[in-house]
Amino acid sequence: MKGTLMIQKRYCMVWAILLCLLSGCAKAPINSDIEGMWQLQSIETKADGQITPCERLYYSIQLWVVEVAEKQGSKGYGRFIGRFEYNDEQNTVTMQDFRTRLSTFDSGEKATVEQLQPFGINSTETVFKVIKANGKQLILESDYAILRLSSF
Repeated sequence: MKGTLMIQKRYCMVWAILLCLLSGCAKAPINSDIEGMWQLQSIETKADGQITPCERLYYSIQLWVVEVAEKQGSKGYGRFIGRFEYNDEQNTVTMQDFRTRLSTFDSGEKATVEQLQPFGINSTETVFKVIKANGKQLILESDYAILRLSSF
């Protein structure tokens, strides 16, 4: 009887540890108003004020990663993955170190500025001021452009 009780206690202890470990795997977003799936609606270039509407261009922001991609488009812009960082106050964000995205990982090949420009990024390291972020709309401003995104 005493041995059976001891085995049950160990069994419960193993399950408790396992549950604690598994619950720690799901990381909460740093800022749920910024992180998520976004559709790029328009790019306003600051040099000339020209507003370019966008079709089928998407941003995915999750923790420290950003992915930009053209979905079902015929322009062949491709998919790229990079690092995403907040400043301490979360009023600016930096996107950098973009690589060409393959099916489930990056290719190791660095993205060029020309490849990133259709997504409103004109530098391999771009700092954006967060103009608006409410979980439904995201407006980011760099020295090059203002990006207007909506959640989907």
